[in-house]
Order: sequence, then structure tokens, then C-alpha cells
Amino acid sequence: MRHLEFAPAKLNLWLKVQEKREDGYHEIETLIVPIATIKDDLHFDLNLGEGELIFECNDTSLGLDCENLVLQALNAFQCETGNRVYGKIRLVKRIPIGAGLGGGSSDAAATLRAINKILGCSLPLDVLYSLAASIGSDVPFFLGGSPAICSGRGEKIQLLEDLVPIQPVVLVKPGFGISSAWAYSKWGEAEVLPDVNYAPQVAVWGELYNDLEVPVFQKYLCLANMKMWLLQQVESEIALMSGSGSTLYALCRHFDDANRLVEKIRAEFGPNLWTAVTSMGDE
Repeated sequence: MRHLEFAPAKLNLWLKVQEKREDGYHEIETLIVPIATIKDDLHFDLNLGEGELIFECNDTSLGLDCENLVLQALNAFQCETGNRVYGKIRLVKRIPIGAGLGGGSSDAAATLRAINKILGCSLPLDVLYSLAASIGSDVPFFLGGSPAICSGRGEKIQLLEDLVPIQPVVLVKPGFGISSAWAYSKWGEAEVLPDVNYAPQVAVWGELYNDLEVPVFQKYLCLANMKMWLLQQVESEIALMSGSGSTLYALCRHFDDANRLVEKIRAEFGPNLWTAVTSMGDE
């Protein structure tokens, strides 16, 4: 059966890191919103039964072995249901890797949704969420994909009750990624940099901040400098890092402001940075 599933990106509008848990993860609390216009595509052509499974991706830098979250999601679903599938999965990556935008986790959630539809299993939501949590901390959020406050290690989901107005946002990512595991491991020992603004910033979404900026900026000074530059631009209302980086985002009042800001970013930092103009919120 052929099926197309989309895997949207996300932004962390605030991220509070707390103590380390017995399982090795940190306790967190974060407000996550989906970015539907920045997404990966997953093309499934699968059949029920034993046989060869081909997994392809347009991004040759992405590993296609058992560590890939798409295959982890597929294997978790097969173990839960006892069903096996063969055929082909093609992943078209548009969300940058190591960007703090949740691309891998979103791909895993999209795989769970797709396999559930393809096989007609109709697994209950609680079972799907349990499978998602076993794969990665952000995967449960992406099953629903609505703005939510996530806590625990990220698997506890509290959907936002109120609609939030559309907000234009500019995304900018340098040519390197950052490991989430590394950023969390350095959080407790990292020190703030002088002349860098880590303070909460007030927006329609509340007070926005990111505790992981402290360890990430200490190692990647260019990101700290880029954030401070973004805060100085008249088009930016807010400038912050998403997740563990390396993507920074700037909230703007209008889409014209967002487009002007992208032009200024390219002029200041060069044309090779990955940039995007998108939006978040509800109509």
C-alpha cells in the first residue's frame, strides 16, 4: 500500500532544564509548537508479510541503519502488533539535522501514524504514545502535533487550551549541528557568557527562554553573537535558540519584517546559512 505522511518541524518557545533523573534524562518543562511549513516527507510503499525492506533518504549524511528513528519506530510497531512489513520507505529530508527542530522525532511519529493506517491496526492512542515515548523524548509530542507544554523528559503532554494568533518567524541555522545529548550533559557545569542576554523575553506566547543556551553558547560563541545581533535588529521582537540548537529563531510582527530580516542575515553572515520564513499559531 502506498501512503504519504508529513513530518513537521517544531520550535521550543521556552525550555526549562531541571535535575537529572535516575534514568539518565533530565527533567524538563517546555512549550513546543509545530511548524507545519517546514517538514519532511515520508513515502511508504509497504505490504504485510515477510520480505525485504528498503529504506532510502535524499540526505546522504543521515544514517540508514537501526539507529535511525524511522526504523526504530517501525520495529517498535512490529514488535507491539506482531505484524511484519516489506517494501520501501523513502524519506525526503527538508528539516536540517542537528538543528533543534525535532526532525528525527517527527519522522518517527510520522512512521507510527503511517504504519497504523497502512496496516489498519487502529492501535489505541495510549499504546501509540507509549511506543513513541520508548523511541525518544519529543516523539509523543509529534503524534498530535498541536502546541503543548511537555514535561517529564518530554513525554508528558498538556495541550494548550487557548488559540494563539499567527506569528511570523525567521529560522536561521549555521552549517553545523549540535547533539542534544551533549548539550544536556554540559548543562549543569556551564557558565554564562558576559554581555549575552539569556533573560526571558516577553511575547504573546508568554516569557520565552532556553536554559540550554548556556552550555551551547559557551562552546559555540558564534551562536551567542548571532542571537545578540538578531536582538539588535528592528525587525526582531524575540530572538532565541530552539531546543539544543543549532537553529536560532526570531519572532517578527509582520511577514514583510521577516523577509527583510532574512535579507539582512544573508548580508551579515553570508548566503550559505540555512534560513526560512514561516509562521506559528492559529488562524
